[in-house]
This record gives sequence, C-alpha cells and structure tokens, in this order.
Amino acid sequence: MVNSFIRKFAFDKIPVHGAFVELTDVWYTISSQKEYPDGIKQLLGELLVANILLTTNIKLQGKIIVQIQNNPKLDLAVSECSNKLKVRATAKFAASAHQDNQISYADCIDSGSLIITIDSDNDGKLYQSIVVLNGRSISDILTEYMLQSEQLHTVFFIAYSEKKIVGCMLQKLPDVEGVYTEDIDRVFKMAETIEHHELLSTEINVILKRLFYEDDIILFDSQHISFGCTCGRERVINMLRSLGLEEATSIIEDEGIITVTCDFCNSVYSFNEQDVLSMFTNLSIDLECISNEIN
Repeated sequence: MVNSFIRKFAFDKIPVHGAFVELTDVWYTISSQKEYPDGIKQLLGELLVANILLTTNIKLQGKIIVQIQNNPKLDLAVSECSNKLKVRATAKFAASAHQDNQISYADCIDSGSLIITIDSDNDGKLYQSIVVLNGRSISDILTEYMLQSEQLHTVFFIAYSEKKIVGCMLQKLPDVEGVYTEDIDRVFKMAETIEHHELLSTEINVILKRLFYEDDIILFDSQHISFGCTCGRERVINMLRSLGLEEATSIIEDEGIITVTCDFCNSVYSFNEQDVLSMFTNLSIDLECISNEIN
C-alpha cells in the first residue's frame, strides 16, 4: 500500500507557496478503527488532511488539534497532527445515528464550531481559534478562516474517497510593493480550476505542470506521514487518579475491574483492585517526596 505523505512546493519567481497531502495507508488505519456513518467518515478524513496542511504551514514544536463541537448530530470529531507528522483522529456520535446511515456530511458542518488549537511545546501554552460552521465544506471554511486570522490569501482544496484523501493548499506570501499582483492573481485563478477527480487520480508534479506551465516551480521531497497514538498506561493512570480513590474503588466494587479503551487506537487498559490501590499509594509517596523537597 502506498505511503501517506506531504509534499511542499514553491514558485521560483512569484511569492506563492503550497503543499500537497495524500493519505492512503494512514487513512485506512484510522477509518478502520470504528464503523462510521459515511458523512462522519468523510468529515473526519477532511479534518485530518486540513490539520496536516495547517500544521506543516507554521514553525511549530508541538501539535495542532482540529475539532468540531456543539453540533446537534455529532458529539465530537477531532484530529491531531504533530510537527513530526504523527497523526490520529476519531469521532463520537450517538449509536442510533449509525442506523440507516443517518448522519450526512452536510449535517456535520451545518452548525456548531470548528476549534483549532495550537499546543506548543516551546512555551507550554495553548492558542485557540473558534470558527462558526456555516454549512459549507471544510476547505471553504478554512480558506475563510485563514483570510480573517492570518490575513493571507490562502485556499484549500480537499478531495475525498473511501480509500484515499487528497488535499492541496496554496498561499500567497507578502508582496509589500505589489510587484507580483497580476502573477499572483493568475496563479490563484488557475488553481480554482482543479477538479476533485484530478486530485485523486493525478500526481502532484503533473497537476502543477498542467496548471502553471508558465512558471518555474520548486518541488520539495516528500515527507512521510504516519499514524501515532499518544495514549499509554501512565496517561490512563493519571486520568484515573483525577477521579479520586473513592470513585475508582467504587467502580472496582461494581465492575470488579476498570477497563479503559482508547478512542483513537482501540488499545485496552485494565486495572484490578491491587492496581488501583497501588496507583494511589504511589501518588501519596510522590506527593510526600515533593513536600519534603520543598521544605
């Protein structure tokens, strides 16, 4: 199976650059984790491609999280992409919505909010933008968001199929004196002629050559995209500790065991009574050590 990748490009003599993303094996891994209604599946794939394009367009040590919330037919759709191009994505929805494939793509973007969060490792801070959904496509919503937030002319094109998702981003760079205005306008007008079927079936170098035959374009090497979940037993232990000993013990008394399944990769973490007592005992010891160090 073909690897998933992103490939950046830049115009040699015009202040415009862009990137091309193709997801195949990674998309198969993510989409096969759960059974999704067709509409949610398309939404999740497009969110993931958009996320990758956003992440690779800025200098970042950390990750970008893109999610949809407050949609009446969709509990949550979320994707993550790190600066190392490790990605994951999942969606939550009412079980009844899967019957007769009740949730369409239009339902998923008809209302609610698109939330873009930059989680920076450099300063440990979260930077968040909230975009109101307006019923248009994810690519149109992001195009408008970039124009308003970054004030840079940027367009997104995303083509979806069950086995492959392809995305392309084109962005104008600063042209303070307006020297390249006509050339930039020409480039963006030509980009608008890209067809979805062409994105899904044609290699990026062929598309660029057809659209921009007048221009010299630098096409950089492909960068591999891979699935990577950040869950782990220690993370789950910290989550259970946040519940408190009384709540965790209560679950053990009712269920006999605590089982936590990761929404992103389906990994299962199980804890018996001894595990629960141990995690809270170790927490007490850690806190005591910290207290002694401070004193």
